[in-house]
Amino acid sequence: DEAKLKRAVIKRVSAKLNKKPFEVAKHPIEIETRVHDVKKMLENGSNINGVRVVGPIGIETRVHDVKKILENGGNIDGVHVVGIHGMGGIGKTTIAKAVYNDLAEEFNGATCFISNVRENAGQPNGLVNLQKQFIEDILKEKNTSLRDVAQGKNVIKDRASCKRVLIILDDVDSGEQLDALAGERDWFGSGIVIIITTRDEGVLLAHNVKQDEIYKPQELNEDLSRELFMLHAFDGELPQGEYVELSNKFVEAAGGLPLTLEVIGSLLSSIKNVQEWKDTLEKLKTIPHNEVQQRLKLSYDSLDDLEKNIFLDISCFFIGWGRERATYMWEDCRWCPSAAIRVLVQRSLVKIDEESQEFEMHDQIRDMGRAIVDEESSRKLQKKSRLWNNQDSWGLLQRKVIVISLSGCV
Repeated sequence: DEAKLKRAVIKRVSAKLNKKPFEVAKHPIEIETRVHDVKKMLENGSNINGVRVVGPIGIETRVHDVKKILENGGNIDGVHVVGIHGMGGIGKTTIAKAVYNDLAEEFNGATCFISNVRENAGQPNGLVNLQKQFIEDILKEKNTSLRDVAQGKNVIKDRASCKRVLIILDDVDSGEQLDALAGERDWFGSGIVIIITTRDEGVLLAHNVKQDEIYKPQELNEDLSRELFMLHAFDGELPQGEYVELSNKFVEAAGGLPLTLEVIGSLLSSIKNVQEWKDTLEKLKTIPHNEVQQRLKLSYDSLDDLEKNIFLDISCFFIGWGRERATYMWEDCRWCPSAAIRVLVQRSLVKIDEESQEFEMHDQIRDMGRAIVDEESSRKLQKKSRLWNNQDSWGLLQRKVIVISLSGCV
């Protein structure tokens, strides 16, 4: 069909450009519409103060007003910026990946998708390492040596100004990160596209991204929510008997948030008892819609002890690690991880890249896992079962603190 043909063409072009297309969610409900909305921003935008301006596409009743705003101004610099802003789990990264796949072939390999900026920037030399990734992807220069962030900014500014590039900065949460990777629009040449995803709209506004350059994905409507839920709860089949009404109640309780629908649906797919469905529904309804991590924790709470430990290890240490490499470490602990990993994948708590076999995890689920470790230890470092932050680990070593219950440290 047309969708398969499109994916095949993208893969073929990307292979020629030595760029691997990003794997978008297995069932990206309404993703074509969302990609179309962002592309329309890039194509139909006009300019204010010489910079191409693009606008948010919301519900249909607002489309006309947004387009009217976009018609103002003229085009001088040709720098296209879109901020994708929304709560965790709304689908920002999925949209950014799909837009990247759709646009990448137009940039002759001059593309850069920097994932998990918030997480990676917090690591030692985090911003410098992200700048190195930027330079390697855009300028094709490996093993770049940078003294500090200031030098990295100068290299990007001096070398990227003559290139037409596509840049995705995913999960940004501070102005410092944007300053290091895309400081000013005059750093870049005409025709560049920059897409920034964030939970914090203030980060975009502080970086001179205007309101009419911000796309805010809406929650899925009832029909699309039901379709996504059934894909995970019933493998796409229609529910029968009491499960019909229960499914509708779960869809309503999920509030149209794709990640919640996916994780809760995957949890329920393993539950064959109607009463357990009802109990899970009552628990879900007691948790406010905006407390996404607490809703996701319903799936964690249903795991056995080994599955919980494997999940916490992945969320704290092993995101981006190959499955085989991590398995060796668990086997050294006399654990048998294969069945546990299979359950975590089935529950949509963990994903495994088909090609690299590396562990992947949504940032909301990762943050939930780390919050669980914090809560178990009453946030006292010496009582934590896992230390994933280098500064925390070094702090304990410097203070010569006896660690009471450390399970592992990488």
